[in-house]
Amino acid sequence: MATFSKAMDTIKNAIVDFSQLNVRTFVGTIDVDVQAAGDPDWDALMKQAQSSGAIKLAASTTLRIDGDADYFEDQDKITDGLREAHNSAVSAGKDSREAIFKLMSSKIKDLID
Repeated sequence: MATFSKAMDTIKNAIVDFSQLNVRTFVGTIDVDVQAAGDPDWDALMKQAQSSGAIKLAASTTLRIDGDADYFEDQDKITDGLREAHNSAVSAGKDSREAIFKLMSSKIKDLID
């Protein structure tokens, strides 16, 4: 029973994690000496760059598992190339979530069988 409970917790956490896809495309400059920094903390660098105004949001897409979606693009910052890159990232995110869903469905089926 503990194995089933652990599996259900894993499934629940995965569902929460992929219930929403967020893709944000930024423009600007992040100034960091990668050689000196080693393996930089990109999350921290992004937060710092956003708060300082060094980078600006050019496009944002949020897709929810229930089918709702939000899309934003800054008409002054988006280019055809950025739009294409952004849309490719959205497609890749959707594909990876579909693969996770199929894997989870298979695992649930195995548990039920």
